[in-house]
Amino acid sequence: ESIYDPACGTGGMLIECIDHLKEVGEDFRTLKLYGQEKNLTSSSIARMNMFLHGVEDFQIARGDTLRSPAFFNADGLMTYDCVIANPPFSLKEWGGDVWVNDPHGRNIAGVPPSGNGDMAWVQHMIKSTRPKTGRMVVVLPYGALFRKGAEGTIRKALLEMDLLEAVIGLGPNIFYGTQLAACVMVFRSRKLKKHQKKVLFIDASDQIRVGRAQNFLEKEHIDLIYQ
Repeated sequence: ESIYDPACGTGGMLIECIDHLKEVGEDFRTLKLYGQEKNLTSSSIARMNMFLHGVEDFQIARGDTLRSPAFFNADGLMTYDCVIANPPFSLKEWGGDVWVNDPHGRNIAGVPPSGNGDMAWVQHMIKSTRPKTGRMVVVLPYGALFRKGAEGTIRKALLEMDLLEAVIGLGPNIFYGTQLAACVMVFRSRKLKKHQKKVLFIDASDQIRVGRAQNFLEKEHIDLIYQ
């Protein structure tokens, strides 16, 4: 399958996908990995990371994903089986002027506010997800669930499209670079019939272990969270 991270940084989440397949005894060499990263140094490290972990089929592009996505096919934006990202939270000056008439058709649910790009990442990722087999997971700040205005309108439109499958609330200080509490939003292009017109909400904020510099989601609780 193909996996795409539009805000891949140094490639950490893509490497985690490889590690997961190793843990469950699958052959990671069948994966096709794609990533885009704006920062030159981070994108270079991501490519090194792929080589160091024995990945042969990958493409890491440097560039501004929201303004200039890098991967295309004959029908427009390339689509993938799995799309994952932990994009920069509440990104300002993300390119709202371009999205009013986005040439790639990513404003499927509306144009996010110019001072906050959270819902731009969500819509770009949805547009990059394969219509039948696609699954998508994005890490966002809690505010993405509650802010009103344009973001509220976008959330409503996404719910009406019945793409959102689950929302997992996490505690603070779990992700590097921010102490904010975060949430995980899970989307699926085609839900199982029993999940259609439903959204699973999970509060995992009490499943964290407080660490000295950073908190951790307890591994032994993960199975309980997803049951």
